[in-house]
Amino acid sequence: GMSTRIGRIAQLIAGEDGGKQKTKCGCLPDTSASATPLQQNLEKLGGRIGMIAIVVCVVIFIIGVAMNRTDPSNPGSPAWLYMILIAVTLAVAAIPEGI
Repeated sequence: GMSTRIGRIAQLIAGEDGGKQKTKCGCLPDTSASATPLQQNLEKLGGRIGMIAIVVCVVIFIIGVAMNRTDPSNPGSPAWLYMILIAVTLAVAAIPEGI
């Protein structure tokens, strides 16, 4: 039964609420409490890489607008519009998927 050692282990595995897993967004189980140290470190690293990528993209945007870089295929377009496209492209490419 559930009062034996195996029953207590089953209760611990299932959780105290009878086996219902807590959900993060209503559809996926929340596994953040059982993350390994490697997963925690990778999460921190991903956050740092994301912040650095955003800073670099903002700097590239500012430098590109200051240098008046325009779209080579459409020289009449404003520089800020072209540099927004470049900065967003770099951000999407640089930011890790897990952030």
